[in-house]
Amino acid sequence: MTKISMLSLRAAAVLALAATAVAPAAAENKATPAMTAFSTAWAAVHDYSENIVTHETTNDGKQTQDRTYSYEFVKPTSALIQITDGPGKGGGAAWHGGDQVKGHQGGFLSGIKMMIPKSDPRATSLRGDQIEVASFGYDLDHFMNTPGTLSEAPGPTLDGQATTAVTLTPSPAEANGVTREVLDISNSTHLPVKREQYVGAALVKSEEFKDVKLNPGLTVKDINL
Repeated sequence: MTKISMLSLRAAAVLALAATAVAPAAAENKATPAMTAFSTAWAAVHDYSENIVTHETTNDGKQTQDRTYSYEFVKPTSALIQITDGPGKGGGAAWHGGDQVKGHQGGFLSGIKMMIPKSDPRATSLRGDQIEVASFGYDLDHFMNTPGTLSEAPGPTLDGQATTAVTLTPSPAEANGVTREVLDISNSTHLPVKREQYVGAALVKSEEFKDVKLNPGLTVKDINL
């Protein structure tokens, strides 16, 4: 057999093995009962609105940001967020998937609307969180698919709701230095009531989800500035 024939056979064998290889599955953590219930509840939501009360700091604690947002979301990827209290009050952004948002700043600049990258500091929080991070769908995906382990325990009573606290311990630590996240899930609605992020023992971000209205009839046309 010639050298060319031998090489052809070897190449064919390599291609055959490649064709039968199974692509590695995406990382997925073992769901806890509360996360399974969260997934089921989220599947029944088409659109929702809420207010989000946030507190966040830089990892070194030298900068702090306290804000309240109004937030509206329509599946699959339409979101409207507006700062109703705190730094940047009056600013907002609308997103319909992709890498850009339509936004405006607060104050006398509120009439100027422009398309900017959703990673632009004008469109993110102090810790660099982008508009989609505020959605319940993001929380579900993040907790289930960030490499690490999940555990759950009885959580605090928040706004009169008993909760289950689901803890994500990422391994390794996340890119922003977060080493632990806690998602308090309502035992009645099975949707998040509060989320916390820690760097070591230090709380660096908390979000409280208030006045949640499920399936109020929002459409994509409503997600606009």
